[in-house]
This record gives sequence, C-alpha cells and structure tokens, in this order.
Amino acid sequence: MKRLIGMVFLIGFSAALALAMVACSQKEKAQAPTEESKEIVEVIWQYPSPGDLGAGFQEVEDALNVMMERDIGVHIRFEPVPLMESQQKAALMVASGEQLDIALTAFTSMGPIIESGQIIPLDDLVNQYGQALKDHCGVLLEKSRYGGKLYGVPTADVSGQGYGYMIRDEMLQKYGITVDESKMYTLADVEAIFEIVKAGEGPNFYCTIPWNTEPAPLNNSYIAYDKVMGSFAGGVLMLNRSFTDLTITNLFETPEYKDYAEMMYRWAQKGYISPDAAVTSDFPDTLMKSENYLGEMSWHNEKNVNLAISGLGMELSCMKLVDTYVVNEGGHAIMWNITTTSANPAKAVEALNYIYEHKEATWLIQFGFEGKSYEVVEDGPDGKVIKYLSEDMSSLPYYNPYGLWGDRLEWPAVYPSPANVNRLLRERDAAIPQSRYSPALGYSFVQESVATEIAAVQTVIAQYTPGFNSGALNPATALPEFIAALKAAGIDKIIAENQRQINAWAAVTKN
Repeated sequence: MKRLIGMVFLIGFSAALALAMVACSQKEKAQAPTEESKEIVEVIWQYPSPGDLGAGFQEVEDALNVMMERDIGVHIRFEPVPLMESQQKAALMVASGEQLDIALTAFTSMGPIIESGQIIPLDDLVNQYGQALKDHCGVLLEKSRYGGKLYGVPTADVSGQGYGYMIRDEMLQKYGITVDESKMYTLADVEAIFEIVKAGEGPNFYCTIPWNTEPAPLNNSYIAYDKVMGSFAGGVLMLNRSFTDLTITNLFETPEYKDYAEMMYRWAQKGYISPDAAVTSDFPDTLMKSENYLGEMSWHNEKNVNLAISGLGMELSCMKLVDTYVVNEGGHAIMWNITTTSANPAKAVEALNYIYEHKEATWLIQFGFEGKSYEVVEDGPDGKVIKYLSEDMSSLPYYNPYGLWGDRLEWPAVYPSPANVNRLLRERDAAIPQSRYSPALGYSFVQESVATEIAAVQTVIAQYTPGFNSGALNPATALPEFIAALKAAGIDKIIAENQRQINAWAAVTKN
C-alpha cells in the first residue's frame, strides 16, 4: 500500500564523517564489481515490516533462498524494519560500517542520502547485472537519477496516479448516499457527507485519518503539484494552476495552502478529525479496522481500491478528487538502493534483478504460500486471481502489506479485482494525456550547495505540518509563524537555487 510520509532524516557531523569514510573505502568496490563467485554470497536486504512478521516469515525467506542460491549463488538475509524507519536504520548501519546491501528510500528525496555517501551509483552495475530491471522498469529508472547518475531501482508500476477519498460502503448504505466512482468530486462534496455521517454517528466517530507524519495536504488528495526536489523544502510546481509553468513556489505561502489549513481546522472543530490525530502513532489502516472511521485519503486506481478492500476486510468506494497525472517528485517516492557498506554490490544488484526476472519470487515475497496465506480462485488467459484466506490479513501466517517487490503489473490480481486488472492499469496509464505530465520530468536537483538549509527547513516542516494536517493548529496564528520559521531556516534560498537549476536544465532540454 502506498501512502506514507516524506520522512526527514538528519545525520550529525560525526555520522556524516563516518559515512564519508565508509564511502571512500567502498569506492573501489562500487566502481569495479567483483566477479561472480561459485560460493554462496550473503546479501542483507532491508525488509519493511508493519510490525509482527508472522509465523510464516522464516519459511518464506527459506523458500526464496532455495531459488536464489540455486540460480545466482545468493543467500538473502532479510533485515526487518518498520517502513518509516528504514532510512534512519540504514544510516545507522552504514555509519557504523555494518554490512547492509540493499536499503529502502521511502517517500523522500535521495539527495541527503547521496550527499552523505550512504548509497552508490548503479549505472555500470545495472548495465552488467540488471537487464530485467531495465526491461521491467523502463523509463521509470530515469526518475531514480541524481546529478545524471542512477542511484535507485523502483518497483515497476504505473507512471501516473490520481487521488481521492476511500469511504466505507456500509456507511454509505446506512445514510442513503451514492458514490459514482467515475465522477470527479470536490472536497465540498466530501465535507457534505462528513456532516451527515457525523451527525448520525456522534462522538468518538471520525470522518478522515490524517497521515500525521506525511506533510502532503490530505495525503496528496488536495491539489496537483510536483515536488521537483522530492521535498517541500525546495518548493513545488503548482500543477493545479498550470502543467507548463516551471515557476518554483513555496506551497505553504500560497492561498491554496491557507485555504487547506483553514479547512482542516474547521474539520477538527466539527469533530471530523480525532483530537489526538496529530500525535497518534497508529497506522491509518489500523485505525480504519476499528470501524470508528468513515474513510481515509488515498491514491485511486482499480488495484489500490481492491487491495484496500482485501486488507481492511470491508467494502470501500472511492470518491475521486484529483485526476491522474504524472510528476517528477524528485524521483521515485520509493526505491531500492545499494549502500556503501554492501559486501558485494554486484551480487546485490543480481538479487534485485532476480525478483524482477522471476515473478514467482516476487509473488512469494509479496503474498506468501498458496494454501497458507491465499488461494487461487481464478486462473485463465487474463491471469490469476487470488484471495487471502482470512479477512484479517494480519492473522495470516505471512502477510506483506507493502507493494514494494518487483513488477506490480505482473502480480496476480487480488480478489475482488478482475483477472484483467493489470491490463486495465496499463491501458489507463497509457491514456494519461501529455497535458497531465509535469514539465519537470527528467530534471534532478543537486542540493549540495544548500544542504544545510534543506535540513533546517525540513525540520520546520516536520514540526508544523502534523498540526495543520490534523486541524490542531489555528492557521490564523500558526500559519504566519510557520512561514516565518521557514524563511528563517532558508527556504527562499533553496527555492532560488532550485529555480536556477531548473531554468538551466530547461534551457538545454526544452529547446
């Protein structure tokens, strides 16, 4: 499942120095991959986990190793880590010189990780050992570049996305409300439903769940924009205004953000948002299962809605709020990287390549074993449809809630999705008009000259945005304070540098 934050992570002087020393010691290794050995090579791979791994986790890892040891001489050792702590944990391991071969970048820019010497460039390694990566990811690999070099491998998926509000069908039926999933709705439409349901359900029932660690307004379901640096610290292109204008703007100074902050404050005052939303550590899907919530903001497509239905054990409809579009976002929100403490970068890339080349390996990591975690309910010319063996997937012996593995468009469909859902997604992606493509596609911001300011600004963003997103802060007083703090931290300098670089890039590529 998608949906999580653009995390901020800061590395102090001593940690950065350690990373630089490690990077130097690993430089030769990165530039000259070791030759394939007949011996089994251990590759340590971060495994984003929701918490409890389940009784079947080790069995899945063992079965994967039977395949990979036989085929490419690699033994995988998964390193479980909470998804939103993956970068912090990777930084600590690399700073201490501990072996970590494959790490995850999640919902943030690669810049700080690259500048600190945590990960290595992959062009030569992917050219030599990553043919399946190139075949399946295609142009998506270009969004994983920084300063012209390839640093990450994304999950192969659709290139564009739309956003909306996922709402429980049970509540729609209870209050006689109809949702047309082909229609584009407004937030005024959503708020009108909130008013009806809240009046009927009363206290301790809430209408939406803010992602309190995600700075994006309404988890991207508010307006279309492009974080061309991968972080709000570098400004955005306001795509809701124009898909051709390359002007970088401080989102938090715009009338749109002021309106948003006032709306969230109003929602909180009316009881649509839980009073502890800004500080809760519970995952939104966990809260949804409590049935004290009407819905949550998410991205929308056929597969995501049906995966959410399967994962939550409840029927949902999607009110589309932001039509599908394609952005730069500073590169992929989620990608796999090879760290500077990788014992064998070549084998690490081979391991990544393997799960794109062998879909049975991807299915094993994502879904576990047939007959234990899921059953096949359809197998025909359009592909397989599987169904989890429990509506409460956390009770299964193995359950992986994050769609991070391999080529998502080669996965089996998950009931109630139709067998042809992946073909529909490909067709839907191909149908996104060029007029909905960000003009910054292909641009990458090099942040070395403003790295100090970026760290300071991201700290300010992390301090204020949970309060605005949950309606806990009154924008009449808090928004001017927020903007002043951003300026004091250096956001105007970052945006000016971003504007300079994107203008120079456009002068070459747009002419």
